[in-house]
Amino acid sequence: MACIRLFLLLSLLLGLLSGPSRYAIGADSITRPDSIDAVGAFSSLVLDTAGFPVVSYYDDTNDDLKLMHCNDVNCASNDESITRPDTTGEIGSLSSLVLDAAGFPIVSYWDAANNDLKLMHCNDPNCGGSDESITSPDTAGEVGQYPSLALDTAGFPVVSYHDGTNGDLKLLHCNDPNCSGNDESITSPITTGVGFPSLLLDANGFPVITSGVKILHCNDPNCSGNDESITSPDMTGGGSPSLVLDANGFPVVSYGNGNLKLLHCNDANCSGNDESITLSGNAGGDTSLVLDANGFPVVSYTEVGSSDLKLLHCNDANCSDNDESITTLDSAVYYLSLALDAAGFPVISYYDSGDLKLLHCNDANCASNNESITSPDTIGDVGLYTSLVLDEAGFPIVSYYDETNRDLKLYSAAPTTATPTNTPSSTPTLTLIPTTTATATSPNLRTATPTLTPTSNSTATATFTTTPSSTSTLVPTPQDTLTATATNTPIAIPTNMPTPITGATMTPTTTSTPVGTSSSFTLFLPVVVR
Repeated sequence: MACIRLFLLLSLLLGLLSGPSRYAIGADSITRPDSIDAVGAFSSLVLDTAGFPVVSYYDDTNDDLKLMHCNDVNCASNDESITRPDTTGEIGSLSSLVLDAAGFPIVSYWDAANNDLKLMHCNDPNCGGSDESITSPDTAGEVGQYPSLALDTAGFPVVSYHDGTNGDLKLLHCNDPNCSGNDESITSPITTGVGFPSLLLDANGFPVITSGVKILHCNDPNCSGNDESITSPDMTGGGSPSLVLDANGFPVVSYGNGNLKLLHCNDANCSGNDESITLSGNAGGDTSLVLDANGFPVVSYTEVGSSDLKLLHCNDANCSDNDESITTLDSAVYYLSLALDAAGFPVISYYDSGDLKLLHCNDANCASNNESITSPDTIGDVGLYTSLVLDEAGFPIVSYYDETNRDLKLYSAAPTTATPTNTPSSTPTLTLIPTTTATATSPNLRTATPTLTPTSNSTATATFTTTPSSTSTLVPTPQDTLTATATNTPIAIPTNMPTPITGATMTPTTTSTPVGTSSSFTLFLPVVVR
């Protein structure tokens, strides 16, 4: 019984005096997960369900498509999966990457040797095994540049791309996950005024594409029938368009033509010649658009001439009234990628004079002149072709190109996997000061009746009346006074366990002896008298 009490006491003390579990958190990570040959240009980055980066990119030395799937959030273990799933000809530039429902990569890209559109659908998360599905669904003329890829609700690929031979916008909608069978839907819904396309699917799965100064909204999944909605809501032109859909499915587009312009359609097709078109400052290229929680546009862009980094945050859905927030954040920058954190604060990755830079604003408008601007990688000429995502915790992850070493690089502010250290805030030292009290028991005694006569000094006298044939056996029950002192020394193993003392009358003594000078307390175990 005494051993059980002692075990429970030790468990209680450890629970009370141990501090909360602490977790080891990793610092910012910059890795060079692929440094073989000239690799890493035109990267496309997504995260898998575990938050691990998946990147498609171009191998310029071998003219190959490469794919990396990391096995940790920082791609830091030097054992990432890096494959060359397509090595036929000069292929892999201008890739667009998504993951299917199983987490298997699907990549659309340009075959520069044959001027074809190509599509790869991997049958495993790493595109390993050299048995992926690779097809050329469109080979008519010089096609496949600037692909933009999405998946419909069935997981079938939808790709918008450029037809260089005819100057058309083309759209591919596959009728199977691999675009096999040579019977896919291929249409040319826009044949004039075509620029770099940007593709989204509406709630019905119908394509919405901005290309140059035109907006295409198809009325079927394949954009067939030659009756699609094609509008030119701004006849003055524009470049570097960035497209999103608002909560109603109405297109919102940022673009530049010497000025930053924003188009917000008041219907799904941008028809009626009454759309909202507003001007907000001098814009060059690299417009990047997102909508905040209210549906108000947020646009990062570069200014004409100076290439200054600027941010527009509208206070209404159409950026009207000429009172929007416009701030200048940095100078001489390129390759912008914009996201909003959970609080709605902008995060932008970009290239600045040979460095990778990351801006994280501490307010929604980046207006306090004390935003966080860091240069996480300044070694060599780095930071081109940035692709930014935020993980579930809001930590930035950026893939980019190292021009000096011609390598793919990855920056991650995400913490490493949390490792419990369970470091106690203080470790208890136990000092045991035993005092023994005996309790008389008589196994053969039927009429024994104890009488307790306490004295002023807490001495209990047990008196028993027995029959002549009974024999009393006294089994001492210890009463220990434990003084626990929290120090930073290992746990002491209790010693000085009490030695049983026989006798009919035992005298308990109450002792409290403090140890050390730190905060301490005394615990008493109860005396049981039978």
